[in-house]
Amino acid sequence: MPPHRMHETGISPVPGWRRLFRHSTRLGLRWLRGATRWRDARGGLARLLVPLDPWRYWELGRLADVPFAGRCLDVSSPKLLPSLLTREGAGAWVAGDLFHREVARWRRLDPSLTLAVCDGRALPFPEASFDHAVCVSVLEHIAGDGDVRAMDEIWRVLKPDGVLHLTTNVAREPREIWTRGRPWGAVHAERDSLAFFERHYGPDEVSVRLLRRPWDVVTREWVTESSRWVEDAFVRLLPFSYVLGRLLRFACPGNFRVSETAILPEDGRFGVVYLRLRKPAA
Repeated sequence: MPPHRMHETGISPVPGWRRLFRHSTRLGLRWLRGATRWRDARGGLARLLVPLDPWRYWELGRLADVPFAGRCLDVSSPKLLPSLLTREGAGAWVAGDLFHREVARWRRLDPSLTLAVCDGRALPFPEASFDHAVCVSVLEHIAGDGDVRAMDEIWRVLKPDGVLHLTTNVAREPREIWTRGRPWGAVHAERDSLAFFERHYGPDEVSVRLLRRPWDVVTREWVTESSRWVEDAFVRLLPFSYVLGRLLRFACPGNFRVSETAILPEDGRFGVVYLRLRKPAA
C-alpha cells in the first residue's frame, strides 16, 4: 500500500515539502548504495546534500499536496515530484525531459518512474491522453515563442476537464536574461555571442503569452520570498553552500508570501506565479 499522503482536504499532517525532503533523501541513499561509478554517486550526493533548492520548497511542496489521479504528465519539471507521487500511488505518471542525460540519470535513480525523452514544444503523445499535466519552472527557459508552443501542446494532450498545474517566474516588468554560459547545453538560442537563459514574465504577459487558449483559471497565486537572504546566500556561496543544503528546511518552508493579486518585488527581483488551469469540456 502506498504511504498515506496529504490531500488538500487535510487528512495527513505531513506537508508536501517534508515528504519531498524525505523522498529525496531516500533516493540518494539508495543510489549511493548501488553506485559503482562517480557519475552515479554525484546524483545521489546531490539528493542527500540538497534535497530541495530554496524555491522548490514552495513550488514542488505546493503541488505535492494536490490530489492527483488518473494519467498524469510531467513536462520537464524537476523529477522529484512525479517520483514521489508515483511512490504514493497518486496518479500514473510519465515524466518527459528534453535532455537524454537527465532522463538517464533519473532512470538510474528511480527505476519505477516512467520517463521519456521529449520536447515540450512537440509532445509525442496523442490528443486528449492525460488527466493532469504539471510544468514547474520550465516555460521561462524556452526562447522565442517556444513557451506558447509548449502551452498549445499541453492543451492538445490534456483531456477535456483535464488540469494543468503551472509555475513560472514573474516580475513587475518583463525581461529576458542572456548569459555567456550555457547551462542547458547546445539547445540555447544565441544572440551576439550570448545564450538565452530565461525570461521573467510581467503580470500582463502571463495572460498574453500563456493563456491564449480558453483555459478556465481555477487558481492563480503570486508568490514572493519574505526574506531574500536565504537564496542569495545559497547561490552566492555555491558550491560550498551544498554542505549546508539540508539546513534549508529550517528557513525555506516559511519564507514565502502568497497572494491572489500580483504583489511582486520592487527591486528588480522575481517571484513565481502558480496557475491551476482547466481545459473546458468539449
